[in-house]
Amino acid sequence: MRRSFLQAAKWLLGIVVAWAGTLSAEAQPPTPVPLTLRNVRRIVCLGDSITQQGENPGGYVRRVRRTLAAAFPEQPIEVLNAGISGHKSNDMLARFRRDVLDRKPDLVTISVGVNDVWHAFRDFARNRNYPEGNLPNGVPPDAFRRNVESMMKLAAEDGVRVVLLAATPIYEDLSSPENTRLAEYNAILKDLAVRHKCPFVDLYNSFRRLIRVYREETGGIDNLLTTDGVHMNAVGNRLMARQLLLALGVAPQTLDAVGQKADEPGR
Repeated sequence: MRRSFLQAAKWLLGIVVAWAGTLSAEAQPPTPVPLTLRNVRRIVCLGDSITQQGENPGGYVRRVRRTLAAAFPEQPIEVLNAGISGHKSNDMLARFRRDVLDRKPDLVTISVGVNDVWHAFRDFARNRNYPEGNLPNGVPPDAFRRNVESMMKLAAEDGVRVVLLAATPIYEDLSSPENTRLAEYNAILKDLAVRHKCPFVDLYNSFRRLIRVYREETGGIDNLLTTDGVHMNAVGNRLMARQLLLALGVAPQTLDAVGQKADEPGR
């Protein structure tokens, strides 16, 4: 017999707390700025609707901004949101100069890949799915690689450091054809990160592990980390923010110490 929704919710809370670490509001001594963020004054977060919505209360971009402000008040770091709904790698490349480089960041995070794959399976204008994934609105793997690498090279030319984020699942059915194809795109991102010696935040596998455990333990088939299978709910945003901050060199104990402060309204 499946557990009730309330039981499942309590179970999830326990998993997230155990996995991510218990938050603490106790005052902590000043924390040294990690080497990865030394001399970083401005970060631009480039992406699609997941990033755009990351500006909402509880969103991952907003959480990153507030966490950095709470953790390192002696080094103010501006975090700008450059997410636009529906954008793919080609769209991001076309606006990379205007929306990223012209804003003079020290570091850019690139969240890309969901729409490059999803738009080959979904006709949004007609509200229809195409299981074969053969719609021309998707971006083929070779073009995807060229687009992302072009952005990385442009950033390097301007002395801007890059952090690549793996694309998160397209629907929380990990065996879906969308996610099967998405694996190739995430492999491309990981390969580019290795080749260009930049951090790679493997969000897909973080999501996959939690979704798998949740389904195996509770039998639940509802969405765990997203509102609609793609866009983040509060837990998904928290997970994205934490993984990104860890990749930026922020220590887990620092995240635990300032977690509740980052949640306070008005920050």
